[in-house]
Amino acid sequence: MESIKGKHFLAWEDFTPSEINYLLDLAHQLKSEKRDFKSQRELVGRNLLMLFQMNSTRTRCSFEVSGQDLGMGTTFLSQSHFGDTETIKDSMRVFSSMYDCICYRGAEHSLLKEMADESSIPIINAYTNHQHPTQILADAMTLQEVWGKDNLKGKTICFIGRGGAVNSFSYAVMSAMLGMNFVYITSYMGLDEALSKLTPEQLELYRKFIPEGVENPNWNSEMEPHKRKIVEDLYAKYSPECTFIETDDINAIKGVDMITTENWGFFTDPVETWLPGIYRFSPYQVNKELLAKTENPDVIVMHMLPSTHNMNHASGQRLLSVIEDENLKNFLEKGMEVTDEVFEQFADVIFREAENRMHTIKAVIKAVTE
Repeated sequence: MESIKGKHFLAWEDFTPSEINYLLDLAHQLKSEKRDFKSQRELVGRNLLMLFQMNSTRTRCSFEVSGQDLGMGTTFLSQSHFGDTETIKDSMRVFSSMYDCICYRGAEHSLLKEMADESSIPIINAYTNHQHPTQILADAMTLQEVWGKDNLKGKTICFIGRGGAVNSFSYAVMSAMLGMNFVYITSYMGLDEALSKLTPEQLELYRKFIPEGVENPNWNSEMEPHKRKIVEDLYAKYSPECTFIETDDINAIKGVDMITTENWGFFTDPVETWLPGIYRFSPYQVNKELLAKTENPDVIVMHMLPSTHNMNHASGQRLLSVIEDENLKNFLEKGMEVTDEVFEQFADVIFREAENRMHTIKAVIKAVTE
């Protein structure tokens, strides 16, 4: 395998399965070294820029700790002239002269690609509206730890609920490249139908944030056609023996080996705008009944976090404060996309998955930095 030093890490499909497995092997090595308190300061004198235009917890912490473990200086930049009062090209010329690696987290993948075109140093995608490549690298590492390093091929993973824009696609790409079947189960309910389920008071509240005639930007849950084409091409190239299914039939959960999901709202939007999605996705909640439908006693549950598995946070309390329906309140208090009961049952795997963000991100930084 050729070295990937100096190469941008923007999306999995830019690499080969052997290159992805190289990163996974390196992540396992780095995790072992860290647990043995072995110094990893191989990039002393190098500098890492973390340019974040979206909020983050695990991704920011993982990049910052990883950079410092490797001996790098780190800069977190969230407010700057970048793209606002200065062109992307000019900013990239500055960054390229001061840093050895950049990670970028923001909404637009097109902007990330523009950055890459203007950069003379490697850029790592820390999340865009195209893909979350460092997240699924951590998920793949976790699955190797749970199932065995060489036991991913032939397994079936399922993403259920809301996830058409980024996350279902990210897991589909991972599955295609590592030889796993992928099932995406989601709701095709239209926004008008979901809004019809709101009380007049809830609808009035929703309209304060999204007026009538304004499209809800995060409503579509189907995988976009151009992303479906990428997944289908990857399956044809690397895993023709495997299957890829998208459906609204919850019974497609039968036989899966891993279930993952994400929040039904969108954490950049006010909680009041989550209401239609709650009615839309409630039949797809990851709960004990769903686990039983898999008919697989060894099925595991993962979650990239943050998770609304209970309402014990400010957003959850704000959401409950605008809901008068006691049945809906009781439902939400047990969890939204995943129940608290199931979340805690698989907490060891979920928080191992979170820790592995650090080890896999460190592997990417080390691999691409000259």
